[in-house]
Amino acid sequence: MCSSTPSSMSGAGPTSFSPSVGDPRPIFSTFKEPMGTPAKGSSSTTKLFTSPLATGRTATVEDIGDISEDQEEVKDEDDSVFTYTLQDAPIAAGRLRDWQDRKRTLKFTLPPLYNNGIAWIDGKKVDGEDQVPIVPDEMKIFPAEIPDSAYSDEYTKFVIDSHELYRALSGADQIGEPMDRSENILPKYATTFLQILDAARRRIFDERLSEAYVVCHCLFASYFADPGIMRAEAIMDWLNQYDPRPTTEETRDIMTTPVPYDEPGFWELVQKLALRGLFFQCSNCLKEAGIPCADPESKRALQTATSILETAPKGAQAFKGHRQWRARAIAFGEQCTKLSDARLRRGLIALANILRGDSDTILALSESWQEGTAALFLFHDPAPSRLSEYYQMAVAEFPVDLTVISEAGCAAVIAGDIPKALSVAERLDVCVAAHIADFCDRQRMLDDFYNVETLDLPPFRDWLFVAHAINCCANPGTWFIGAAYLRDTEGTAGLSIIRESITHVYLDTEATLTELLDLCKELQFDTEARQIVMAWSKLQLSRNQVGSALEWLDSIGNSLEIRAITWQLLESNLLKGPTLPDAILQRYLVSPHLCPAMIREFIAPYATYFAFKGHLNEGDIVEAAQYLASLIQFGFLPGRFFGALLGELLPLLDRSQPRAMPTSELIAIMNSLYQWEKDTRKYTEGIQFLAKSLSATREAVDMAEDDWRVEYANVSAKEVIKLVRSKLVTEVSRAYLEGA
Repeated sequence: MCSSTPSSMSGAGPTSFSPSVGDPRPIFSTFKEPMGTPAKGSSSTTKLFTSPLATGRTATVEDIGDISEDQEEVKDEDDSVFTYTLQDAPIAAGRLRDWQDRKRTLKFTLPPLYNNGIAWIDGKKVDGEDQVPIVPDEMKIFPAEIPDSAYSDEYTKFVIDSHELYRALSGADQIGEPMDRSENILPKYATTFLQILDAARRRIFDERLSEAYVVCHCLFASYFADPGIMRAEAIMDWLNQYDPRPTTEETRDIMTTPVPYDEPGFWELVQKLALRGLFFQCSNCLKEAGIPCADPESKRALQTATSILETAPKGAQAFKGHRQWRARAIAFGEQCTKLSDARLRRGLIALANILRGDSDTILALSESWQEGTAALFLFHDPAPSRLSEYYQMAVAEFPVDLTVISEAGCAAVIAGDIPKALSVAERLDVCVAAHIADFCDRQRMLDDFYNVETLDLPPFRDWLFVAHAINCCANPGTWFIGAAYLRDTEGTAGLSIIRESITHVYLDTEATLTELLDLCKELQFDTEARQIVMAWSKLQLSRNQVGSALEWLDSIGNSLEIRAITWQLLESNLLKGPTLPDAILQRYLVSPHLCPAMIREFIAPYATYFAFKGHLNEGDIVEAAQYLASLIQFGFLPGRFFGALLGELLPLLDRSQPRAMPTSELIAIMNSLYQWEKDTRKYTEGIQFLAKSLSATREAVDMAEDDWRVEYANVSAKEVIKLVRSKLVTEVSRAYLEGA
C-alpha cells in the first residue's frame, strides 16, 4: 500500500524515472509523478504501444539530496506532483543523510506489464565501490507500486460493462446496411452506454470522466437521439443536464414570495424557463405569479400564453406540428402588442419572440453559445440540417472557450467535426472515445473524413480501440477485453500487440491459463503458448504443486525443465529431508504406470529415493537397501549427490542388525565410490553438497530423529565418506565370514 502526501512534505529531493532496458531501478522513500498521469479510475491517452519488456534505469540515493540542500530546487518544481511513500520505508523522512552515510542503495523492479513490484536494500554501489555487507534485519522485501496508473475497481467495472454492451451491439447490428430511423437500433444502445457512463462517473468522481460524459451526451443527442423525440429536444435535454438553468434556488427565491410577479427578476425567470424548453414550469410560473389582470385582454393573453406553452409539440410527431405551433406563437405576439399594461406587454412579447424563434431575442437572452444554439434549434426550425447554421450564429456572439476541454468537444460535435470531437474525447477518456467512435462508424458518420487507401492510416475507430485495448492489456482483469478489441481492428497491429502482451498476463487461475492457451491455438501463437505454460509451471512450483507443473511441461514436451525439476526434487529431499508430495506427484510415485512416459523416465531417480525412504520408514531395510544401491549405481547420477547418498548407507551398514545387502551389491557400491573419487570435479561437488547437507542438519530445528545426519551432524564431509568406506569393507568381511 502506498500513501499520498503533498510534494512539500517529501523527505527527499526530486527524482524521475526514465524507462530503459537494464538493471532494477532504485526506489526512494518517496515517488513523484506529474499530474498529467491519468487519475486512478480513468484511462490514459495511449498513442504508441510501448513494449512491456522494458524496465528502467539504475541509480543510487545520491541522485537526490537532503531536503535542506534541495530546498530551492523543490520550490522551483511544478506544484502539480504527487508523492507516494513505501509502506515501512527503510529511509525515514528527514533521515536521508543517515541512509547515505551507511552506503546502502534501495532498489526496485517492476514486472514487465504491471505497476506493482518489489523493493529491496542492496549493498552494492552503482558507482563501482565495494560491496557493503547487508545485515539480516535489512533482508526484507518491500512492496513497491506506482499507483494511479492502474484501473480502479470501479473503472474496471465500467470497462467490463462497456465491453459487454459492445459485444451485444456487435451481435445485433447489421453494419453497412442503411436503416430507417425508426428501425435503427443504435439509439437504444447509445442510451444504454450513456447510462453506463453516467453511473460510472457518479461512482468514480473523476472530473475527466465527467467531462467525457458531457461530450458523449452531446454527440448522442445530436446524432443518436431516441426516435421518439426530436433531435432539438434531445440537445436541449443535454444542455439542461450539462448546465441547468434556472437553478432550483433561483426559482424558489422568486416563486415562494407572496406575489412573485412583483419581484424584479420574475420575467427573467419566465424567459429563461421558456428559453430552456421547460414549458410546463414556465406555464406554472405564469399561473401562480399573481399577475393582476385589469382587463379581459390581459386575462385572455395570459390564457393564450399558458395554452401555447402547454401544447408545445413533443415526441416523434413534434417536427410535423412545429410549424403550426410556431404560427400560434407569432399570432400571440401580435396580440400582445395591444395590451394596455406596459410591463405585462413587454414580458409577454419577449416570451412570444422566444417561442416563435426570433434569433435576435434568443441570442440577446442567451448566456452561452450552447444555450443560443439549442434554443434556436428548438424554436426557429428544428430541421437537423440547420444545426450547424445555428451554431455559427451563436458562436458569433459567444466564442467557444477552448480552454475547457469538454466545451471544445461539444463545439466540434455541434459543428459537425466528428474527428475533432473524437480527438477531444480521447484526451478525456480513451474508453469513452473508442465506443463513441464505434457508434459513429456503425452509423457511417466517418466515411467522408478519411480514406484508408490514400492516407495509409487506420480508421478512427480502430486507432482509438487499439489505444483503449493497450490500456486494458496493461491492467489485471481486463486483458481479455483488450485482446477482444484488438482482434476486431483491421490490419496486423492488433495481433502484434496481443502476441507481445499475452505472455505477461497474470495467471491467477487455471481457467485463465486455459483461456489464454485456447486463444494462442486460435491465433497460432505456438511459441507464446509454450512460454505461457512455462510461466504457469513455475507458478505451480512456487505453490508446491510439482505434479501439476510436470504435467503442463509434459504437454509441451519440455524435457529439459522436467529433468531439472526432478533433480531439484532429489536435491531438496537430500538437504531438507523427505517432504510429502502433492496429490498428483504422489499418484505418479505410487502408480508409475499412470505416469506419462517422459515424466516417468526423468522422475525415476527421485521415485527410487522416495521408495527407499518409504521402505526404510516401514522397517524393511533389505528392500530399502536395494533401492538405494540401484540409485547410487545409476550411471547418470550427478556427482554432487553421490556423497549424500553414500551417507544414507550408514544406518544400513550397522552390524547390530542383519545384513541388508549381498556381497555383490557391496562390491558394486565400492567400485562406484572408487570411480567417483577418481573424478576430481564430481568428488569436489559431492563433498561440498554433503557438507551443505550436514550444515543444514545443524541449523534445522525440526529434523527427524531417524535422519542419519543427526548422529553425524558435527562430522566433516570427508570423514563421513571415510566412515562409509570403512563400513563397506567391514560389511564385505562380515559377508565372507558368514559365507554369503
